[in-house]
Amino acid sequence: MNGADNYPAREWTMAEEPSELGWSRSALAEAHEFAESIGSSAMMIVQGGLVVSAWGNIADVTGIASMRKSLLSALIGIHEAEGTVDLGLTLAELGVDDCEPALTFSEKQATIEDLLMSRSGVYHAAADQDPATLPPRGTHSVGEQWFYNNWSFNVLGVILERLTGIPIAEDFSRRIALPLQMQDFQPQHFYFKTVPQSSHPAYKIRMSARDLARLGLLLLNEGRWRGTQIIPAEWISRSVKPYTDLGRGVGFGYSWWTGRYALRSTTISVRDHKEDMPFYWASGMGHQYLMVFPAIGTILIHRVADTANGPSNQQIEQLQTMILGSRTIGVPLTTPITK
Repeated sequence: MNGADNYPAREWTMAEEPSELGWSRSALAEAHEFAESIGSSAMMIVQGGLVVSAWGNIADVTGIASMRKSLLSALIGIHEAEGTVDLGLTLAELGVDDCEPALTFSEKQATIEDLLMSRSGVYHAAADQDPATLPPRGTHSVGEQWFYNNWSFNVLGVILERLTGIPIAEDFSRRIALPLQMQDFQPQHFYFKTVPQSSHPAYKIRMSARDLARLGLLLLNEGRWRGTQIIPAEWISRSVKPYTDLGRGVGFGYSWWTGRYALRSTTISVRDHKEDMPFYWASGMGHQYLMVFPAIGTILIHRVADTANGPSNQQIEQLQTMILGSRTIGVPLTTPITK
């Protein structure tokens, strides 16, 4: 089943039988049982616009942590296409500074693109950032070194509001949440965290798993929703290019993580089948994920309510392997919507 009918309306549509979309019901049940045992609170698997499986509290609106950065990147892409945002603009040209000690001349040469790629070279104290993790100021020049620094991401939010004249919450709601008919999102689910050491707040977001899945479907469909191009396809393509190689197949694009997944199916009849799938994802502390697998038209959402007692890295990797290994081979998979 392909085409516009696969878009969710007010509610998502559940697949009548996972096997019809190329998934093993029994293997998914085992993955669900394991997810519950390691502290996962909600998960969704969406195939070509239909819900293959949904577990836990998918309607709960909770903090998405650093997934916020990928969502802002999508919003920036919309405004770049309209000419409101120029990725080549520098902090100096934008008039961006910060509390004492103020930015240096060199730091002010960082561009919006440098911020998106986490290569600004600005290691100023920031909201939502442990100062002990920061390198000394001036350690690296602009664009020289990748460093996951919340100062860069926080300032992107400030810059976008300055250039558009629209609060981020209102902008996201009008540009993305409303067209996608998000079920749980409200503008007040954006909030801000400040620290005295920086004049730039960290924008924070609360969202439900089922609303994150709508965003995932939009991305899977190259930015289209019911015939309307919401996010430019070209921007999505640029965003998920690995501009930085972080090793072990992991990269970083325009505030999106990228990778390739070596998959061995857990289905007994095809246990020797292997695949290598490119994918990309938004990630938040505590193993909050929005994963997009374009090659198989699949979205995976994973939420953890109690991040202090959530899964370990090893457990989350095992869960991902179990979920993706639940696909059966030889059954045609639905493809990303093209209309």
